Amino acid sequence: MSIQNLLVELFVEELPPKALQKLGQAFADVLAASLKNQGLLATDSVVTPYASPRRLAVHITHVAAKAADKAVQIKLMPVTVALDAEGKASPALLKKLSALGHDDSVLPKLKRQPDGKAEALFLDSVVDGAALDAGLQKALDEAIAKLPIPKVMTYQLETGTALPGWDSVQFVRPAHGLVALHGSTVVPVKALGLTAGNSTQGHRFEAAVSPVVL
Repeated sequence: MSIQNLLVELFVEELPPKALQKLGQAFADVLAASLKNQGLLATDSVVTPYASPRRLAVHITHVAAKAADKAVQIKLMPVTVALDAEGKASPALLKKLSALGHDDSVLPKLKRQPDGKAEALFLDSVVDGAALDAGLQKALDEAIAKLPIPKVMTYQLETGTALPGWDSVQFVRPAHGLVALHGSTVVPVKALGLTAGNSTQGHRFEAAVSPVVL
């Protein structure tokens, strides 16, 4: 499993100065919390927020390309419903197993355990860990949706949409660039009509090179 540092940056037009620090911190906190909940961060991951008049960014150390698989125990149904008088699987149990992607071959593996005042059948299973591509997309969507924006504006998208010039999004200011790097690898997430890459813009007139390739 690849462990690398993660950098995410939104390059935007001038942000409200009074809200800048709060926006930067909220962007970093929500994004990191979502990745942590999905098992993609290490216990010692360090989250560093960045905010300037034209960008919101977060750098997170020790981010996994894929979360570890997780063992889970699934409650199926009460034994009285799952088994008939002869102890054979009922149609209801077989239907439940089918919905979970299993057939009757797992019947010997089911466990009978107390569940309150009655017994229930449980199935031990393994859930695949989240991949960073999907996990970061979810985290980015949450971070943008939960930003404490004093006042949103609506603007039309010129590219990256089915109807350029007609489709619109809402954000604190128009966004013009998105960076998402796991180590040196671009994570192909999307937001606000933008697709992530590995380049950003420098200062309007002091940058020695622009765009800046990361």
